[in-house]
Amino acid sequence: MVKAFERRATKLENPFGIELIWRNSRAYTVDYKTYNKLLDRGKREKKSDEEAGSSEKDTYLIIDSLCEIDEYDRVTEVAAITRPNILVILSLICFVTGKPLTTFGFNSIFSTVAEPGATLPVNAPRLELEGDDYSDSLAALLKTMRDLPQSKQTLIYSLLDRWRKASYLNEENEESHLFEDEAVLACFHILELLGNHYGQKIDTDTDQKVAAFTQDVLKNIFYIENSNISAEVNKLIHTTLSSYKTVKPKILRMLQEQGMLTPKSKALIERFLEHRNAIAHGRVNLYEDKAIFPLKPFFTHKKDIYFDLETIRIVSARAIASFLGTDLWEDQWDELIDNELPTYDQVKGFIKARSYEKLSWEQMQDGHTNGISVGVLIHYYRNDTLNFIPFEQALSKFIQDVKLTDQNDMLVLYVATILADSKNDSIAKSSQKLLATINDSKLQARFQMRDILKELAYQGKEPQWLKAFLIQRASQS
Repeated sequence: MVKAFERRATKLENPFGIELIWRNSRAYTVDYKTYNKLLDRGKREKKSDEEAGSSEKDTYLIIDSLCEIDEYDRVTEVAAITRPNILVILSLICFVTGKPLTTFGFNSIFSTVAEPGATLPVNAPRLELEGDDYSDSLAALLKTMRDLPQSKQTLIYSLLDRWRKASYLNEENEESHLFEDEAVLACFHILELLGNHYGQKIDTDTDQKVAAFTQDVLKNIFYIENSNISAEVNKLIHTTLSSYKTVKPKILRMLQEQGMLTPKSKALIERFLEHRNAIAHGRVNLYEDKAIFPLKPFFTHKKDIYFDLETIRIVSARAIASFLGTDLWEDQWDELIDNELPTYDQVKGFIKARSYEKLSWEQMQDGHTNGISVGVLIHYYRNDTLNFIPFEQALSKFIQDVKLTDQNDMLVLYVATILADSKNDSIAKSSQKLLATINDSKLQARFQMRDILKELAYQGKEPQWLKAFLIQRASQS
């Protein structure tokens, strides 16, 4: 066997500072001058850099690798041997920085035969990102990964690779809207893999509880102590329960084990499970005769125009970090849950208890009771979860005496647009009057009337009165 060395480099579009070693590869960042020295670049290469817009302020990521190749191999074989470790390092960097990197970005690569005793410099892990130092978090992550048994290390490699791919697809999707489905599936695949890991505990708990239940019922109610009958009942119960052993309870069990399960996180998973199923299983007919901005290049499985890929990306990242016992992505997770809407069950309870009757518009606007606000009710109505009647029931009294301001004009516009089609003449007229007032005012909301009409129409809730009103005003101008 012959020892070989490979060095690859790429310019970072979003600079950060890093130093880490994983197995036989070292990743570190350098400035432009050091980059040229390490890659032995001459004047011609520097001139092409100038033409490409590179400068001395640029930061470069270098990855050095050592490996052994057979005597009959070409030195270029190093690229294939080191590729698995390179992918793990890129996934680690992506996970701790949030910046997706691929092997395509490395435009400076060379490999050569190394001295038999060649080694890589070992320095303390370092991570500097956007002015903050995350070196301790990186060091903790690397130590945890090294301490894992081989089976769990393999699982982590898969999880981090899926997350890097999801991050890459998410970034590519921001402008093209081409990879939304693929990014969702990649993130959800992470939750499924983790769910399968914790799903084994569901089987164990089920076996124990079913056995205890069967014994208790047969012995203490039917006075039967027969092992054959007990086995028959056990089998019958397990057969019935098998249809419920889906991906959902596995993921929720994973969140519970990691201390991440709350009513909000449960609702969030259920929401994304619907998206995942729509993509994975698909509707028979994707065709729609209406489109709404931002315009998509393909028909989509989803009609939720407020769907946010970043949310599921954070959920999957925090699930990985929690599985590893690190605090990475904890701040983003906490912020996500804090900003997550109250669950629909909470909204139903709020309306059933008529809790809105004791509140003012200002309190409803601010979500005074359990965070349930005007915006929350609009969200659930818009997504076809909350029906018109309970929506009207909760907000009709406010729309009849609310005072328009710069702070509430958009919320009032939404509510008035919906309630303008009420069968209650008083509510409808109050809403229509507000819409006319907004249209004739200098409030910013007057510019959004057409967009709200288009949005609600796309979601199958076209506002009839507002549409007729805008047509009439357009014909008069």
